[in-house]
Amino acid sequence: MDTQQLIKAFTATVQASLHGLESLHDLLQKEQDAILGKDPERLEQLVKDKLELLKQLEYGVQARDRLQQAGGFAAGADGGQQFVDRVGQDSLGEEWRRLGELGGQVAELNNRNGQLVVRGQHAARSALEILTGRSRRDDTYTTLRRRGHAAASYSLGKV
Repeated sequence: MDTQQLIKAFTATVQASLHGLESLHDLLQKEQDAILGKDPERLEQLVKDKLELLKQLEYGVQARDRLQQAGGFAAGADGGQQFVDRVGQDSLGEEWRRLGELGGQVAELNNRNGQLVVRGQHAARSALEILTGRSRRDDTYTTLRRRGHAAASYSLGKV
């Protein structure tokens, strides 16, 4: 593959990744709405869609890494930056910058969604503790460590 073909192919992978990250960003916003709206069916479908999109993005990253290596650069973001710097095309440089920026936004949004899920799990656990009358501190192992006679007084029949 000559240099111009390599540059064209690399640019195509950057553009495809940009498109994929834009789609992922939109999907993560919908996922957040489903989490906040407590819509488990919608959330389940969005998670499936997210996994499929992530597979596509991974394929694009692997292809870009191969192209970078074919051009004599290391795989990964640093090698990609070196490739972009060597090519010296303003449009490619801008797309590469946007790719990194959007990647950061997507990662932040995904982390936020994860935090919302953890908070929801905590709230559900707390509600179950209230409903069952059993606090988190009374689980099997911490109870046994705190009280020497706990094994004899703990009933598996109690909820």
